[in-house]
Amino acid sequence: MVLGVSGETKGSEIAFPLQLTADLTIIAHLVAEASEYPPRERYLSIAYDYTNKVARADIAKGFEAAKTYIRRYDEKQEYMVRPEPIEDCKRSYLGEVMPFPVVPDVTFAGEETVSGILCNHYIHIDVDTKVDVFMAKDTGGPVRLLQSSIDPDNASGEATAVLSYEYSNVQLGVPSIDMFDLPSPYTYTSCDNQIGGFPYLHIFHYFVKF
Repeated sequence: MVLGVSGETKGSEIAFPLQLTADLTIIAHLVAEASEYPPRERYLSIAYDYTNKVARADIAKGFEAAKTYIRRYDEKQEYMVRPEPIEDCKRSYLGEVMPFPVVPDVTFAGEETVSGILCNHYIHIDVDTKVDVFMAKDTGGPVRLLQSSIDPDNASGEATAVLSYEYSNVQLGVPSIDMFDLPSPYTYTSCDNQIGGFPYLHIFHYFVKF
């Protein structure tokens, strides 16, 4: 998968890995650091395998109860499991095609070190939204995506940080298929059927979702 590169200065072609596991922190920069509700940060552990059409996200307790989403596009089923104290499992028919990860119209902006990792820096502008994408130079793995708002009335063109996706413990390669199994003691038949499914999880702005 190639993400488009445009602009006067072009860097290497970039791609969001089709197979990886990682920890992800999503930071809402407009929420005060001391805020408990809503929380400023959300924490997820991700297993993503576009090639085999499966994905999983374990979301830590925060704005909502802790929960695990398992998306089996290969089996046309999706699940949401909530541990104690709720202890339930819901399933739904998943008839959609797994979205292909695409980042449109990015301009290479040079190299920058982020969280101790040398990265290629790319910029995407969409009207009043600026997106800075940082991919590890040596592996091509995701490191950070920062979404900012551009004030058209600000002559300096400064942007205000809105949301960032901070990746850590990134492991490229095929996740174990066992990671996409329902956790014990749940089975397909023991999970309650939910009509209508569950909302997409965005793990790299709207560019990558499942």
